[in-house]
Amino acid sequence: MNRDERRLIIYSSLLVLALLALAGVLLRNYVARTLVADTSVQTAFLDLALRDRSRYLAETLQSDRQQGRWPENLTDILTRNHADYNRDIFIQVFEADGRLVAASGNTPSGTTLSPKAQRVGRMELHWLSDETKGADGRTLRLVTYPIYLGAPDDPKAQALGFAQAGLTLPDAARAVSLFTWTMIPALAGFGILFVIALRAAVGAAGHRLRREAASLNASQQRFIGDAAHELGTPLAILRGEMDIALRRERSAEDYRAALASCREEIERLSGLSENLLTLATADAGQQLVQPAPCDAVEIARAVHQRFARYAAGKDIAFTLTAPESLPWSADAVAVGQILGNLVSNALRHTPPGEYVALTVARESHDVVFQVTDTGEGIPPAHLPRIFERFHRVDKARSRAGAGAGLGLAIVKSFVEAHGGTVTVKSDVGKGSTFTCRFPTTVSGAS
Repeated sequence: MNRDERRLIIYSSLLVLALLALAGVLLRNYVARTLVADTSVQTAFLDLALRDRSRYLAETLQSDRQQGRWPENLTDILTRNHADYNRDIFIQVFEADGRLVAASGNTPSGTTLSPKAQRVGRMELHWLSDETKGADGRTLRLVTYPIYLGAPDDPKAQALGFAQAGLTLPDAARAVSLFTWTMIPALAGFGILFVIALRAAVGAAGHRLRREAASLNASQQRFIGDAAHELGTPLAILRGEMDIALRRERSAEDYRAALASCREEIERLSGLSENLLTLATADAGQQLVQPAPCDAVEIARAVHQRFARYAAGKDIAFTLTAPESLPWSADAVAVGQILGNLVSNALRHTPPGEYVALTVARESHDVVFQVTDTGEGIPPAHLPRIFERFHRVDKARSRAGAGAGLGLAIVKSFVEAHGGTVTVKSDVGKGSTFTCRFPTTVSGAS
């Protein structure tokens, strides 16, 4: 792992950890606010429930207390009362001076009369709610209702005792703290897993990029070497022809032969430079084709006429199979070069007495060209690289019998620029078939 990859991992990890910390803080605050809000709402409803319970109990016990006594089985009454209503609510009865008379069985130990009730005393015959800490430190919500002697509107009415209903509240602070300490290791674990995954991903991506860079560099070096060789050979021939012509006086026929040879090499250089320019245009992402309405059969006929004499001179049967017309939209010049390159290759590698066939057809929504020969065929080991630049099956072939190895690369670039595909099937000693498949409507992508 190089320095840039380590920096990427470190910066990405710090960013993710910062985001996780921020998310944790925001989430904790949200949970805390939600708990506080829920507690406030629940407390309002809770007070009403506790008030109803304490008032019911006060009214029930009022007649007995006015006779100067409490029911003998008060504890059982309170226990049954809370069990019938809500098992979480506890109920207590206090004397007017705050002494505990009885309590339900689920009352927390050490729960006394509400501190607010002790301070208010008679409470003016109204109920009140209070919040206090129990003996175990948990928060208790208490609602106290007076048990009084006399009518509610009698100013001489006096408190005989108190009925108190209460409930242990959830510990919101403890819940938030528990959530926080649960969230921290969870986020930390997620962060660690992210760093491990990021390290693995960066390592794999870096390895793949280094491998692709090495492959690209090797291809570039091979391309440069092949291009230099292809350019250097005709230049060397030109220089040799000129040196021979200038070495001594020669006849006009000798000069014409030398100039003809030079012209041949110049044409070879011109064709090579045009091919390299075509491939460079494709590599640059520029538009390589200009689609326009044309006839696929007319393009194929023009190619057939161009190579018919050459094929006859090599004693090769060159046939064309096509419908009367096949209109479509494509770059006619580029398609003509595609077919010309394929037919030229087929004729070059087909021995006398064999045949080359050019076929044009429509299949579904595609226009399909096929060039089939019964020539030498291509060894299976070369098929995966057959469309690579400067790749030649037999590098020992003479310059007169083989091109620069750019023809099939240009075919592939032109076909793909039309949005099509090109494939090859070949058997050594039996021949090859190149199939170019074009969509009937091309976008003209480069």
